[in-house]
Amino acid sequence: MTITLSNRSSRLQLVLARSLHRGLLQHSSLAAVSQDAHPGLARFCLHAPTRRQLSTPSATRINHAPSLNPPSSTLPPPLVLPIRSDSQSAPRYYFSLGRAYLSFYKTGAKAVYSNWQNARRIRSRLPADTSPEQALQQGVLSRGEWLLIRRSNQDIKKVPLFALVFMICGEFTPLVVIFMSGVVPRTCKVPKQVARDRGKAEERRRNSFREGTVTTADKGAVDLETLPPNQLSHVGRSLGLYSSLFDRLGVGLPTALLRRRVQQWEDYISVDDAAIERYGGVGRMEMEEVRIALEERGMDVLGRGDAKLQASLQAWLKERKRVGAVRLALVRPGVWEK
Repeated sequence: MTITLSNRSSRLQLVLARSLHRGLLQHSSLAAVSQDAHPGLARFCLHAPTRRQLSTPSATRINHAPSLNPPSSTLPPPLVLPIRSDSQSAPRYYFSLGRAYLSFYKTGAKAVYSNWQNARRIRSRLPADTSPEQALQQGVLSRGEWLLIRRSNQDIKKVPLFALVFMICGEFTPLVVIFMSGVVPRTCKVPKQVARDRGKAEERRRNSFREGTVTTADKGAVDLETLPPNQLSHVGRSLGLYSSLFDRLGVGLPTALLRRRVQQWEDYISVDDAAIERYGGVGRMEMEEVRIALEERGMDVLGRGDAKLQASLQAWLKERKRVGAVRLALVRPGVWEK
């Protein structure tokens, strides 16, 4: 979807992104004032004995293949949290902990806005009647640029709700958004939230396979228009193409809508697979990008080593050419990876 200043919705989202960033700066300033009012607390915060950096996708990332991998600004920044010492009081610890989260969200919100600006500059190079997907296929855009535009578009849409949650919850935002992942931009997700989202997606996929919609990988490509509703629902669940709330309510998306979403997913995967191979292959992808690619293709990533993850994506690229993406989504990965 094109993001332009002439689009009223995008204009509102951009204003909210700026407001969110200013709000985070204001919270940081208030914290500084509190330190001035409490010198002892200020001394602690300025001389905190130890801090720990939680593993985040972009924490130690150096992009050696920018044409293949999108900028690290499209992923969460490092989250550095203080470690509480035995002699440290609870108020001092939680004050510094709150500041660490505020710094994280401030950096993430700033990335949403800067990514939007960079994506807009890239789009300005494209002819008016050319989509980013077409430009990628024509070699006008690299995969890294294409994914920057795509992720920026996804994040900017989430800004209004996330800004509202932050304005209401303030320093308690991390305790709230862990259960509202759908409203959080990718750049503002803490490591625990990323792991929780992946765990829930993998559990939902396993449950869907247990319902008996498994097929074999040697029957050729699937005709999406004739795919039975139960198998279509399985593809939607295993890929997270609709909310798990529908599962809990015992209902599903209308077949026509779900079929359209699966078709859009298949089109996206086809373009992305070709781009991965064109710009260097799996071996040059950053490991977090490999994980994201596997998630998007309905494959588990938790508890698996880097070599196995890369091998799985290599196997996908090979098998998709033979039987198609939808067929692979109907088969347990362990079957066709062998």
